Amino acid sequence: MKRAYLLPWALLLAACAGRENDAEYPANEVLVADAADEEDAMNSQPARPAPPAGSLWRDEVNAMVDAGLGWFLQRVDVEPAVEAGQFRGFRLVRLTPPDFWQGVELKPGDVVLSVNGMPIERETQAYEAFQSLKKATELRVRYERGGRQRELVYRIVEPPAEPESKVTPDKRTAAK
Repeated sequence: MKRAYLLPWALLLAACAGRENDAEYPANEVLVADAADEEDAMNSQPARPAPPAGSLWRDEVNAMVDAGLGWFLQRVDVEPAVEAGQFRGFRLVRLTPPDFWQGVELKPGDVVLSVNGMPIERETQAYEAFQSLKKATELRVRYERGGRQRELVYRIVEPPAEPESKVTPDKRTAAK
């Protein structure tokens, strides 16, 4: 339950990381099947270039949101960060598996403060931030490391159009 609060930002950050289906982190059968289907669909797409630096592909962002909370919750452990009795944010405890998080600037010990300017203290706030990513033009994660506030910013961009086939309909008909 406590991990649900970090889902909105983490799903998007995971979109820029590698993907793998990890049997070491099982969920209930329905979630595992849905996640496997989602990953198969994402991995079966033709190879395309990586998004520009500091960007995420829109379709990958949407796929991560569509995969649902359960799929992602297998990959992040958090705990509330409280100072002087006040909620500060969520401290990252563990990010697993490491390959999934490769290239993401966050690390255990960081405290996530907000996502796209939205608070994430309550489950409903986190869910709203998560759902808003389908329409957002960027992902902004404000966090704290070593007492200093930082911000990750990723633009959410459309992938390049698929190239047209070099064979014209006339040439295909003539080849028959």
